[in-house]
Amino acid sequence: MQNDNIKKSSSQTFLKGAAVLSISMAIVSLCGMVYKLMLTRIYAMFGDQYAGIGTGLFSNAYEVYIPLFTLATAGFPIAVSRLISESIAKERYKDVRQIYKVSIPFFVIMGLVCFSLMVGISFIYVDIIKSPYSIYAMMMLAPSIFFGCIVSIYRGYFEGQRNMVPTAISEIVEAAVKMVIGLPLSYIVMKIGMNQYQNSGTIFGFSFTSENEAMNMLLAFSVASAIFAISFGGFLSFITLRIIYKRKKNAIPEEYFENSVDALSRKETFNRLLKTAIPIGLAALVMSISSSIDTMVIQNVLYKMAQTNRDALLNEYNGNLNSHIPLNPTKSNPITIHTYLLGAYSCALTIMQLVTHVTQVFGTSAMPSVTDAYTKGDKRELKKSIETVLKLTVLFTLPAGVGMFVLSFPIMSLLYDGYIAQVGAGVLRIMGLSVIFIATSTPICSMLQGVGRIDMPLKLYSVAMVMKVALNYAFVSIVSINIAGAAVGSLVAYLFVCIVGMYFLIKKAGVVPDFYHTCIKPFIGSIICGVAAYLAYELLSKVMSGAFVTLISIAVAAIIYVISLLLMHTFTENEVKMLPKGNNLVTILAKLHLLR
Repeated sequence: MQNDNIKKSSSQTFLKGAAVLSISMAIVSLCGMVYKLMLTRIYAMFGDQYAGIGTGLFSNAYEVYIPLFTLATAGFPIAVSRLISESIAKERYKDVRQIYKVSIPFFVIMGLVCFSLMVGISFIYVDIIKSPYSIYAMMMLAPSIFFGCIVSIYRGYFEGQRNMVPTAISEIVEAAVKMVIGLPLSYIVMKIGMNQYQNSGTIFGFSFTSENEAMNMLLAFSVASAIFAISFGGFLSFITLRIIYKRKKNAIPEEYFENSVDALSRKETFNRLLKTAIPIGLAALVMSISSSIDTMVIQNVLYKMAQTNRDALLNEYNGNLNSHIPLNPTKSNPITIHTYLLGAYSCALTIMQLVTHVTQVFGTSAMPSVTDAYTKGDKRELKKSIETVLKLTVLFTLPAGVGMFVLSFPIMSLLYDGYIAQVGAGVLRIMGLSVIFIATSTPICSMLQGVGRIDMPLKLYSVAMVMKVALNYAFVSIVSINIAGAAVGSLVAYLFVCIVGMYFLIKKAGVVPDFYHTCIKPFIGSIICGVAAYLAYELLSKVMSGAFVTLISIAVAAIIYVISLLLMHTFTENEVKMLPKGNNLVTILAKLHLLR
């Protein structure tokens, strides 16, 4: 009875939690895409060649950051969330506070250690990838690791109670700061630096031997300025969550603590956190490290390809790559073709991540819901939770992936110009297929952790990432494929994770979800959606041009997708009621016999 009350008073259902995080993630992802797009356009304002260089420098800054940030934050927030959810299900409310207290010193220490590691490793990494100007952005990004650790304490605490609002608010704060401060600051640095160089031949007191050297340094300063806002946003996110915690920490009524059994000791609690967090953190770390290795391999393959087969590589893009890009890096101009291609790949990746970021929300929301049902041994509720997560995931990922596949060039052209659109379109086409499995793998692995298979994501990702690196090396080495091959490995690797992960989830949970209604119907609808998008674009492009053709085509496809799902009776009455004005929609759809 107490547990039911606490769930009603201080937490949310999975769908409501997913809705809250989905809205915030949509805002955050949109801000992230606009942020990166505007940065590219800011650099292009000062010269078309600077767009790719700036984007490449920006992307390089994250290659060391992501593995270290993952090491510092990936395992423990999820462990905190899972253990708090489990403690509430067992009505061990004193353990909730104990878990929070024990997590604080660990996160602080991890944040400081990983911050120091990034500062040291960055100098080695820029030499390996032959991009010395990336170091400034890396230094500006390093503090965000520490703030990310502190933020994770509070996010895990609230998410374990199925309260996703604090996480949503803090994420929006980060995104807003990045936009409001980062973009203007980056532009101001570029503008002032350009004026100084034109007037005195120096930039912020530095003198240079050539214009190329000066512009590369100015771009490095500008990118570093944009990234400074990311670290500052992390600091403000921490302040925001701290304020929310002060106001909400007593959301669990005091009488529940009084009637609860004594909490486990700090040592026992810390050991439980370690036992849960290490496999989760290692799984995320494997993905991050393999991604960094993957990027280094790809850049070195492209770098060597440009040396040995430069003309054939340029011909793949009909000369749209700038012919003045140097074959070998020099002190005055260390930017080569591989940096340009990586920049285009990164732009396509930004679009794809709009999908993966949203489905990460489903995984975050699924963890406490699945953990609660599994801990109680409620098979019916567990089956319902798994089906809900799967259905929400594929309803979103399938049409998005198919849409990227059929409209890859129009979508890239909508956001980027020149060679970035051409190169990125080839990458995005393959990403459209791979994102279906990348995005779906995250909720599946979260549910595996929820049912106690903490070790399984680590095993799956370890195998998958070896496959990914090997396949990417093989395909990127083919001149006619080059950077587009970087998406092939992801397609195969994450397909493996989804299939094998789903098998072990069913085996451990002891329930089999209804794949027909959760997956097959959305798949059929997404194929119809893709055909509609392609036909709409082909027909409209004959009578009009510009961005409106792409936007209208996407809108037409989305409408047809929804109609096809309704005609197949994909949704139940309860599912529709969760939507805004759901009761009214149920009345209308029931009269039309469109509900299952």
